[in-house]
Amino acid sequence: MKAMILAAGKGTRLRPVTDIMPKALVEINGVTLLERAVQKLQHADIDEIVINVHHFADQIEHFLSRHDLGVRIHVSDEREGLLDTGGAVKKARSYLEGEDPFFVCNVDVISNINLLDMLYLFQMSPAMAVLAVRKRESTRQLCFDEYQHLVGWKNRETGELKGKDGLHYAFSGIQLLHPGVFEYMPPQERFSLIDLYLDMARQQIILAYDHTDGEWMDVGTPERLKKAIALFKS
Repeated sequence: MKAMILAAGKGTRLRPVTDIMPKALVEINGVTLLERAVQKLQHADIDEIVINVHHFADQIEHFLSRHDLGVRIHVSDEREGLLDTGGAVKKARSYLEGEDPFFVCNVDVISNINLLDMLYLFQMSPAMAVLAVRKRESTRQLCFDEYQHLVGWKNRETGELKGKDGLHYAFSGIQLLHPGVFEYMPPQERFSLIDLYLDMARQQIILAYDHTDGEWMDVGTPERLKKAIALFKS
């Protein structure tokens, strides 16, 4: 199976650390976030991964040239401009398309989520995408109906609602996609995966995978990075 790690972001929330390096190469007790993401995917039998690069792209390419991560690695170059999550996947289409579903995950997310369980849920449903979600505090919430099908998106601070309201979950930055999603992508180069899912949900099933009972951490800020360092000390 294949996967994509979204690693092109500027990591502005993680400054000043990311003033000198990409977020993907930030270490937690000697292991980079990129390595942790690759290892997580390997446990789900992923053997081919594409990584998008932009911020300090040369550093990531240099790191990959000097480290064998145990899987086939491709680099999707976004030096000319960030494409957002959807545009990033669209640009990497040649690496990802085929008959099998593929994972897409954020490089700054650490969790004990069972990716094989996600895959099983995908295989047992007619969904075009399965989104890892959980009950947690977040301004932006995805809305699902009683069947765990995506129906909308809501900003709890402003009250803005796209689509319909429903059961609220926060997105975990991990998703499993049917290769058919490429046929639903808009013509523009830059767009969000969440916006794509909301558009697709009018015609297709976008399914929730609730992992509220598991561990999950976004290490995109200095405070959360310190917490992760303490958590993974042993």
